[in-house]
Amino acid sequence: MTTTESAPAGTAQGGRGRSLLILCSAMFLVLLDVSIVNVALPSIERGMGGGTAGAQAVVDGYTVPLAALLLTAGTGADRWGARRAFVVGLVAFGMGSIGCAAASTLPVLVTGRVVQGVGAAAMLPASLSLITAIWEHPDERARAIAVWSGVSGSAVALGPLVGGALIGVGSWRLIFLINAPVVVAATVGAVTLPRGRTQQRPLDRFGAVTSTASLGCAIAGLIELGRAGTSPVGLLLVAAAGASGTAFVVGQRRAAAPMVPRELWRNRELLRASAGSLGMNLVGNGSLLVLAFLLQTVQGRDAFSAGLATLPMFAPLTLVPLLARRRMVRIRPVRLIRAGFVVGVLGELSLALAVWRAPHALLPLVPGMLLAGVALGMLVMPLVATSVAAAPSAAGVVGGLNNAARQTGTSFGVALFGAIAGSVTAPGATCRMAWCFVVGAGVWLLAMWLAAGRRTKPIE
Repeated sequence: MTTTESAPAGTAQGGRGRSLLILCSAMFLVLLDVSIVNVALPSIERGMGGGTAGAQAVVDGYTVPLAALLLTAGTGADRWGARRAFVVGLVAFGMGSIGCAAASTLPVLVTGRVVQGVGAAAMLPASLSLITAIWEHPDERARAIAVWSGVSGSAVALGPLVGGALIGVGSWRLIFLINAPVVVAATVGAVTLPRGRTQQRPLDRFGAVTSTASLGCAIAGLIELGRAGTSPVGLLLVAAAGASGTAFVVGQRRAAAPMVPRELWRNRELLRASAGSLGMNLVGNGSLLVLAFLLQTVQGRDAFSAGLATLPMFAPLTLVPLLARRRMVRIRPVRLIRAGFVVGVLGELSLALAVWRAPHALLPLVPGMLLAGVALGMLVMPLVATSVAAAPSAAGVVGGLNNAARQTGTSFGVALFGAIAGSVTAPGATCRMAWCFVVGAGVWLLAMWLAAGRRTKPIE
């Protein structure tokens, strides 16, 4: 049985802007902390030691629990209320951030990152569920998601720049400390948000455990394979992901109250949007990895100037959904998804051609980065909006599924493109980098076919 709590009176009018600000500020922090820490790793290593393995633990301590817990957290948001899950996630994220800022040893820092990742996993699907509850009309909801998407893109883009600036004026601890005032303000403001839809159903503990194990092992395994090639640890993690994933699927078929309602497995719109989201992040983040190698290793730029050089890709990712949201909602999602992937394919091919012809020059890369950024800016809103519109009564678990697909795509893209690029200092490295973008064009064509097939319906 599903019950819905209506939004507070203030949310219906002017309060909606405040609600969107609260949700977007939390999303901004979640994605900012994915990228901001990368520029701080050398400073952390100098202060705490640990070498490359320690730096990897600082990164993975956040990304692995974030991805692993998304589906479970989405189910929790549907069961106990999205506002409650959102606030719990905010508090956990804030505590983890303070723990990171105050850490005196590497294990304490990694523990803080894990707590941050758990909090971020709670916030992501809950924020989508709250958007669904506050903006019930499809067009209004799509515009809200467009703003949410644009803020998300700006966080990823600004991470390296903000991190570099903070480290330049102080300590790496500032990159975690700046989260605290935003978390406090968002937590206080969250009391004005609606509770969100709740579902009175038994908790599927077996589904929660097996889905978390499957997602966590898959992400960790792909990260390890991308880092070390066909290492025994990576292969073992992928095998464990397959085993726990199989157990999850079998358990869902037999459970009286499955974690993912059975009707969602038959919801073609949701499955198509999830496939498109996976493909979008796979190519987008894989391409960013290759560009980082190209700009820093081949062209000899430092981390900050390399971040500035990628602004032609990040700027449209942020600005397209923000500036064109009213026009985008008038276009059928299937058409917008197709157009976005077509623009992305052109961008990937342009990047491949630029790397083949002039790997040491920045200017030839700009058209491809612009097209890829425009594609990402066009895709996020319709893919997310299609997902939540496919099953608004289970917005939490749908948000968890969509974000889990995106996180899996990110990890697989980094592993795949990293494997194709190989050693960036070996002969023929730039040729292999160019082939990465060709592969990216092919993957985006496949994603377009999966996500925007003939039977895809408009958002209703």
